[in-house]
Amino acid sequence: MLPARNATSTKRTDSRSRAVVFFLLNTLLVLCSVAALALFVLVAGWPLEPETHQLVRIATGLVLKLFVFQEACRMWLQRHRMTWLKTRRLEAGLCMLIVLEMILGPRLHGWLNHHFPDIGSGTLTLFILAASQLTLLALICLRALRRNRLLATRRLTPGMALILSFAVLILIGTLMLKTPRATTQGIGWIDALFTATSSVCVTGFGTVDITTQLTRYGQWIVLGLVQTGGLGIMTLTYFFAHFLTGGVSLRNRIALQNLLSEDNLGQIGTVLGMIVGFTLTVELAGAVAIWLLAGQGSAAATPIVAGDRAFFALFHAVSAFCNAGISTLPGNLTDPALAGIGMKGVLVVIMLLVVAGGIGFPVIRNLHEVVIARIRQRLGLRLATPPRITTNSRVVLVTTAVLLAGGAVLIYITEFATGNGDPGALGPWMAAIFHSVAVRSAGFNVIDTANLAPATVILTMFLMFVGGSPSSTAGGIKTSTLAVAVLALRRVLLGRPEIEAFGRRISDDIANRALAVLLLAGAFVTLVATTLCVLHPELPALDLLFEAVAAVSTAGLARGVTSQLGDPAKLVMIVAMFVGRIGVLMFLLSFIRRRDHKGYRYPGATIVIT
Repeated sequence: MLPARNATSTKRTDSRSRAVVFFLLNTLLVLCSVAALALFVLVAGWPLEPETHQLVRIATGLVLKLFVFQEACRMWLQRHRMTWLKTRRLEAGLCMLIVLEMILGPRLHGWLNHHFPDIGSGTLTLFILAASQLTLLALICLRALRRNRLLATRRLTPGMALILSFAVLILIGTLMLKTPRATTQGIGWIDALFTATSSVCVTGFGTVDITTQLTRYGQWIVLGLVQTGGLGIMTLTYFFAHFLTGGVSLRNRIALQNLLSEDNLGQIGTVLGMIVGFTLTVELAGAVAIWLLAGQGSAAATPIVAGDRAFFALFHAVSAFCNAGISTLPGNLTDPALAGIGMKGVLVVIMLLVVAGGIGFPVIRNLHEVVIARIRQRLGLRLATPPRITTNSRVVLVTTAVLLAGGAVLIYITEFATGNGDPGALGPWMAAIFHSVAVRSAGFNVIDTANLAPATVILTMFLMFVGGSPSSTAGGIKTSTLAVAVLALRRVLLGRPEIEAFGRRISDDIANRALAVLLLAGAFVTLVATTLCVLHPELPALDLLFEAVAAVSTAGLARGVTSQLGDPAKLVMIVAMFVGRIGVLMFLLSFIRRRDHKGYRYPGATIVIT
């Protein structure tokens, strides 16, 4: 009995020792993460003297060595080291890069300084430091994703996780925009918070001119916030966790299943890969197209060619696909600088990107499957069950087409046929089509919104309120919500027992959800508009209503009153953009605890509706 007891005691001691060691390693990891983040913000956000650069390099090297040390200790403590490494290929690869950087860093710095003396030693140091710190932060984020337990708790709903994720990103963006390198003369805290919220929520509102008040570094911050906010924090989190860290929990999968409207739980990883791959591919293709078209004009005719044409192309491609509507031009897309390049070609590319980003990933996936299946059939390959265009895709595509075509025709009639609007060099039809495409969520404008005809203003607010499609980068109540509401109205008018679309029956639960979205969005817009009118009674009520609709729908169009808002009104707009991006219904459901259904039903009653 004694040997058995001794063995058990030894195992317990071993287990306790391992727990203590892992606790110390986790503490060291936290310290490394805090130090790496602080060093990165210091290097990226503040202009540093050469002596300070040297101190930061020493500190960065120390942090990197500590991180590699704790990773090596973790591997050494594993009983099956090769199996452990196979599930952490990316982390192992990044650790190898850190080791190579520590060994070859000084030689690389000297080689670059010798062959590219125009870059400058300070710039090279900044680049190498930033690359090292970002690599370390990426590793720490991956480890945090692997150990994430937020969604494993029952108290935190997927909606709350999404809210917290966006809030954290907005906070980080605000702090980054407050650094000296981000702005030319500094901006206030409210303006930094407003800009970060507008970027993350892909709204496009601005209380500062990003062209003149933000540096190129500040514009990169805005671009990063737009990209991350457009894809969605949880989408990116799941993508990295699933593809780069060896898997995630079942509750995380269910959360993404709800957010992405995906029926098959096992296909979540495939869907996420398609989302990220499709996004980056389309944005890259759009950026290349804009870059090529932006070089058609005379270099003397436009500052775009004389400046950074590549950054202009990349920024507008990402902004268009994410439906942000933010431009690096002072006058958005009405800026005269566009006249010197292939203006119509650039606008066509931007329209295609806006539609691609706002159509919704479920529709894109469905169309992709159908196209691939038909190609395989043409090649003579047999399929057991050929995929079909789903009812959801049909509803979204038809509604989108009706809104785009109908909106363009009505805008042409209300704005240009009456002689009120000035289409400029675009021509009335091109301007009407672009306005119909962009206003639904993107926020780009080629028409001066401050001088729109009253009928065009009302039509624009309706298009903004509807927005894009579900599971897309666009905002609004979504095209499917409008379609279900119209189909429900048709059922009432025709006296049909059920809602029908394309030979399929729409359940009452979906109709009830669409009704809830409509009522809540309308009520929230009314609340925001009323609050703005109370805070600024001197401003036109129609303009403030326009601002409220644009904020809640994350469209970002304005009629020239955004810069006149005081800090309280800006805070109201920040809340409106944030709630609008999450969705009013999801925002409320995140904080309402659902009760179990009771085992009885009350007697029926009749309510008179006329």
